[in-house]
Amino acid sequence: MLATARQVVLSTWGPADIQAESLSCESVDLALYVLVPRSSDLLFNLENSTLVVATAENWQARGMTRLLRPGQCPEQLAIVRTPEAAWCEVAEICPTRLQLRPTHGQGQGETIDIF
Repeated sequence: MLATARQVVLSTWGPADIQAESLSCESVDLALYVLVPRSSDLLFNLENSTLVVATAENWQARGMTRLLRPGQCPEQLAIVRTPEAAWCEVAEICPTRLQLRPTHGQGQGETIDIF
C-alpha cells in the first residue's frame, strides 16, 4: 500500500506550529522516505518532534520519523537521485499505525497497528 504513493501530505506539530505540505515520497519495505525542503518549517518541526502524519490518496500513516544524514539512505532509494533532492533533507518515517480508506464498493476502511 505504501509503495503506490509518490506524493504525501506530511503533517507535523512543533515550534513552527502545525505544518502540512505535499512532498515527494518513496517506500522501501515498511519505511516511507520523504523529501523535505531545507527552507520548510516542516524541517524545523521534525528537528524537535519525531511524530508525524503522512496522508496519501488511499491511506494515512502515523509514525515516528528521523532525518537521515548523507549515506544513511537505502541504496535502492530513487528519490535521492532526483533534481529536487539537492535542496532537500530525507526524512524516514516508520509507521506505527496505517489507516486504509475504503475502496470502491467497500463500506469501511481498516486500521492496522504496526509495532
